[in-house]
Amino acid sequence: MGALYTIGHSTAPFEKFLTLLQKYNVNFLVDVRSVPYSEYAQQFNREVLKKQLEKHGIAYYYMGTYFGARRKERELYTPEGYLDFEKVREQDSFKQRVASIIIGLKQGNTIAMMCTEKDPFDCHRAILVGRGFELAGVPVRHILHDGSFQDQAQLNNRLLLHYFPHYLEQDLFAPVQRTQEDYLVEAYRERNRAIGYRIPTEKRAAV
Repeated sequence: MGALYTIGHSTAPFEKFLTLLQKYNVNFLVDVRSVPYSEYAQQFNREVLKKQLEKHGIAYYYMGTYFGARRKERELYTPEGYLDFEKVREQDSFKQRVASIIIGLKQGNTIAMMCTEKDPFDCHRAILVGRGFELAGVPVRHILHDGSFQDQAQLNNRLLLHYFPHYLEQDLFAPVQRTQEDYLVEAYRERNRAIGYRIPTEKRAAV
């Protein structure tokens, strides 16, 4: 079984990005950006990146249509106008691509899912996609720019401490005791609300 990672390119030089991929023996990169282009880091534009990666034996595949943070289907947005990550994860098209990645992992590939943001805490690749793989029973590790990584369990802990810093100090006399998973589900929803793509105001009435 291969390993599954995520990585954010930010504005890093391609050489540094490549070094991080090579450190973790990544041989297959999946682009999960809805818009696979960058005004400020053109070395990560889809065609340029694909060509550069293939020179170093790393296959590139675009999956932003299914794993991206901007979706065309209006039913996937909340009444407040932001993309509902839970609804996206329930789509057959999302589940099918998760299954295809799992097949690749079973074939021994080391796969990295790439988006833009440096910190996975701020990126849908972790909050939407990484969570989806975690729920499917697949371990996910997020490569950081200092060369270390943070796994999904560590990210979960960050979410809990950020949104519910006192979640372990429950009221023993409360009528209903919330489990850690209850808090975690709510923490993911809060992070979704904070970072989810929002439909421009002038188009929101059509949702």
